[in-house]
Amino acid sequence: MSSSDTLPAPRQVGAEWTHQDGQRTTLTITTCKSCASRWFPPRDTCSTCASAAVENISSETQGTVYASSVVQIAPRGFQAPYVLAYIDISGVRLLAHCPTADHALAPGTPVELTVGPIAHTSEGAVTSYVVTPVGDTPHTPTGEQR
Repeated sequence: MSSSDTLPAPRQVGAEWTHQDGQRTTLTITTCKSCASRWFPPRDTCSTCASAAVENISSETQGTVYASSVVQIAPRGFQAPYVLAYIDISGVRLLAHCPTADHALAPGTPVELTVGPIAHTSEGAVTSYVVTPVGDTPHTPTGEQR
């Protein structure tokens, strides 16, 4: 295979905030020393009190679903349908893809952070932090329309 025949390397969205240590995946979260607010993605100044007295910490590896939805019409590079979920983890709420789910996840469903594919473009695969349901917890569709 010539160098022009090699596949492009995957791009990772949020790579600077995502950390993998073997099987563990964590995210960088900012916490304010002045007012105790927490933020993701991390930032240099607290968005609540404008203090610069902030520090970055690592998130837990597991969180819970706050809300979830099945995306039926996707932007270029994404293959619909796919599941997005708001996740509560380590005091922040963030949006993540759920590539192993085929239906909306019920609120309170425990999930684990991992890294996985979220899209395929002409430039190659796109990966990011994603979540997967923990264990064999039953997941019931919520608000899904077909």
